[in-house]
Amino acid sequence: MILLVDIGNSQIKWTTIKSKVLADSQHFSRPKTGIKAALNKAWKSLEDIEAVFVSNVAGDKIAAQLTEWIDKQWKLTPVFVQSEKRRFGVTNAYEQPETLGVDRWLAIVAGRQHARQVTCIIDCGTAITVDIVTEKGQHQGGLIVPGLSLMKKMLTDNTDALSNVTQENEFNLLATNTHSAIQAGTLYMVTATLENLINDLQQNFTDEVRFLITGGDAEELIPLMPQPLIHEPDLVLKGLAQYARQNNQRNKNKPMKQIESNSDETPIEDSTALPENAN
Repeated sequence: MILLVDIGNSQIKWTTIKSKVLADSQHFSRPKTGIKAALNKAWKSLEDIEAVFVSNVAGDKIAAQLTEWIDKQWKLTPVFVQSEKRRFGVTNAYEQPETLGVDRWLAIVAGRQHARQVTCIIDCGTAITVDIVTEKGQHQGGLIVPGLSLMKKMLTDNTDALSNVTQENEFNLLATNTHSAIQAGTLYMVTATLENLINDLQQNFTDEVRFLITGGDAEELIPLMPQPLIHEPDLVLKGLAQYARQNNQRNKNKPMKQIESNSDETPIEDSTALPENAN
């Protein structure tokens, strides 16, 4: 069984591959400092782990803690996937490919595999990232804007009157309390940005653009978007699955070599397939 791990800024998502089938994903909050206690709680009961593939944007300290825990638990060395110039039919647009966030790279790889058309990947996490890949697999680049949590933090940090507001679940367009006003303002700021971006992309590409949305805030944003978007919550994990399945059995438990591939159109198993068009 192979363990796939997506370490983000605020949470850790994970799943397993067994008999070529990708299991349902699970997640837990990422502690700000040590993660070993959280790993014990989530993974202590996992057995028969043969390899671990990781996407990590949380820094070297978290990577070191994960590596130490995995070595102690299963006597394995995790594979930390890095962004590349070319693999799985996708060509990275960055002049320095390794500087593209690995989570963005893996989402692009996964989004590309089951539809040979222009695809836009919108990842709504702590930051919102947008990437475009053509029908031929050429990454066109992207952009990054603050996510909902970052916008709220910018409003509340160092402002005593805002830092003590009560959290409420009810959402109203015209707010009558500070929390709801921040909630409404940040939601509409993000959705307006995405709506304008989507309209611009549709005008700039002659072919139909397929829009995928992922990330922790996706479910909150989708109902406010006028355009139909395909919700794919596990794109990064599905990108990791591509690497895991390509990895040669002889290289299990060893760091993968960074080898550029000119074709590599290996499809994901049916259990991870993405829809080509929204309903």
